[in-house]
Amino acid sequence: DGGAVFPLECPMPFTNLRPRLRRGRAFFLARLFALVAALPVDAAVPPRVIVLGFDGADHALVEKGIAEGRLPNLAALAAKGGFSALNPTIPAQTPVSWSTFSTGLSPGRTMIFDFLKRNPKTYRPEFAIAEEGKKTFLFGKGNSIAVPALLGIAAFALVAGALKILLRRRGASALPGIAFAAGIAAALFAFLGIRLSALLPSEIPWPINNRRGTPFWEEAGRKGIASVVMHVPVTFPAVDYDHGRLLSGLGVTDVRGRVGTPSFYTSDPFFAPRNKNEFSVELVRLESNKGTIETEIFGPYNKLFKEPAVIKTPMTLTLAADGGNLTVAPKGSSPVTLKPGEWSPWVVFTFPFNSLVKLTGIGRFHLVSASPEIKLYLSPIHFNPSDLPPSVKITAPGGLAKKLADRYGLYKTMGWQIDTWSMSEETIDEKAFLEDVDQTIEPFRKMMNDFLDDKEVRLFVQIYEFPDRVAHCFWRFLDPQHPAYDAAKAAKWAPALDRTYAQMDAIVGDAMKKLQEGDILMVLSDHGFATWRRSVNYNTWLVENGFMTLTGSEGKGADLEMLFGQGEFWPNVDWSKTKAYGMGLGDIYINLEGREGKGIVSPGAEYEAVREEIKRKLVTLVDPKTGQRAVSRIFTREEAYGSFDADVIPDLFVTNTAGYRIGWQGSLGVVTKEMFEDNAQIWSGDHCSLDPALVPGILFANRPLPKGRLPGIADVPATIYNVLGVPPPEKLDGVPLF
Repeated sequence: DGGAVFPLECPMPFTNLRPRLRRGRAFFLARLFALVAALPVDAAVPPRVIVLGFDGADHALVEKGIAEGRLPNLAALAAKGGFSALNPTIPAQTPVSWSTFSTGLSPGRTMIFDFLKRNPKTYRPEFAIAEEGKKTFLFGKGNSIAVPALLGIAAFALVAGALKILLRRRGASALPGIAFAAGIAAALFAFLGIRLSALLPSEIPWPINNRRGTPFWEEAGRKGIASVVMHVPVTFPAVDYDHGRLLSGLGVTDVRGRVGTPSFYTSDPFFAPRNKNEFSVELVRLESNKGTIETEIFGPYNKLFKEPAVIKTPMTLTLAADGGNLTVAPKGSSPVTLKPGEWSPWVVFTFPFNSLVKLTGIGRFHLVSASPEIKLYLSPIHFNPSDLPPSVKITAPGGLAKKLADRYGLYKTMGWQIDTWSMSEETIDEKAFLEDVDQTIEPFRKMMNDFLDDKEVRLFVQIYEFPDRVAHCFWRFLDPQHPAYDAAKAAKWAPALDRTYAQMDAIVGDAMKKLQEGDILMVLSDHGFATWRRSVNYNTWLVENGFMTLTGSEGKGADLEMLFGQGEFWPNVDWSKTKAYGMGLGDIYINLEGREGKGIVSPGAEYEAVREEIKRKLVTLVDPKTGQRAVSRIFTREEAYGSFDADVIPDLFVTNTAGYRIGWQGSLGVVTKEMFEDNAQIWSGDHCSLDPALVPGILFANRPLPKGRLPGIADVPATIYNVLGVPPPEKLDGVPLF
């Protein structure tokens, strides 16, 4: 490194070079040793660190794939360094584990402990990852005054300035005319300002990330280490940081502000979603199945103005006379003609709030069938990376989103990239789903390979979600005992999981080809997977065991749309007689006085007694149909986390045994008629409420891993800090692995 101190050329005549060097040899050597001794200890460049994450990659499936020779790149990585199971967080959920990965802090400190949290005052479920705030746009409610005034003043000044020449030429006699002209211009522009201000919102939605803690890449940036971070969950809105580029992951919504709202257009009057549209697919009935059909595309909810409630754009569908294809023509977009089974390219949609304010989004169509009935799928509509609204910052720096689109073409911006909802409602089939998986991976794999060619990038992190999404929908093909198992379909589609893991292995192979001497490569997942055969509802158990009291029968059903909107929750709970309630994927809250809106349990001895009684009784819960215990372990928050916010973190975490998971309705607080139900849904594999010990993730490194203990996901960021030589900003909950 000292070589950089010395010049490559000496300003000496060649004829005098040898004598000068002889005379100055002693001085030269003394100076050389002085300079080397003065170099700082940390002048050595730290190794380049590459971290690849694969959401939901299961340890048992990966181990089996390596043993059978189907994952050669992962096998080579394990042989060079190490391979281990990885202990997830409590609970074993995507946003929870990856938030700990980002910060090195336990979920009690990141405040991301579930997909859902509750408002303790209203008991309503809310998203734990982020919340929607408001930000004043320009002058807010003063836009109607300030905008016309500013435009009028500006017009007056511009016209008056332009007419100064006339004043110089014609003298003071021109002054009244100049003043009159400037006044007319000011009045005209003020009038235009009044019209303009009516088209401007006073407030715009502004997302707020609820995760606490400092991501390791931000701290590395402060030390001058350049990084690229791709699709790490809970990084929206993107935060600018030193020497870094970032593309947000899970947490970015679709244009409707939802986790993902696909649409399904059908002329079949008898079609009904499989699960009564529990997953909020936008079902659009077509009035005809021939000729030209007028319909519309549902865009964003209107959070800028009072009317209309939903912004839509017209669309025309034209069925060929022979029924062989369908032409899809959204207003303002080029028509696309599809045959059954085909996907469209990206289509750009324009949603006008008014003549001035517009939002563009992107989506892809898939024609399921054209006859005898039209069945047309439209993906969730993503924000257009080439034309993002000011409140949607998905990259750091902000201009990176468009640069990526310019180079690689349009790409998915929504955090939950792959549409699992439509698979669950059977509006697309397995083939279409896997085609969407491939199309999703392609641009991000290209981005990864190009970023790894950039030698200035010393820290690279990219998370791929597809193993998790495929496992959720295809696990039923691996489990003959699953209620949704179909032997004929399993023969065709069970290999999809192996195919998915082969794709993961190929991506790891891409990265291995880019490795240079001294580089460190780590590959991990946040959790594994298990079958989900039976659903259990803890609120029903709480009612049956006297911890919750209802004013009537079991509760009404709930869905995701109620969660986003103003749906009614807990319609028949008597809070004056309720000691505990369940919310989220295995969380139980004590109805604590002073903390909950209508709390009745006194802090201290009574609180501890209620919590201990629930823990002691619930862990023995047996499914009468199978005779198996449904609950594996119940953790108090003290047992789960070292430190926490007592007003936010649940009082108990209930984890399931293999084959069981809390039901969808129970996660939203509904008291169902039956405590146990068969899970006959396509969403057949899960991990969210299982005992973390039953769903370990994976960890590979091209360095030896420690023997004798199971690494946890918090150990990974601790290792990265250690390798980069960067002190963490606070005490971490993990330890370096090497």
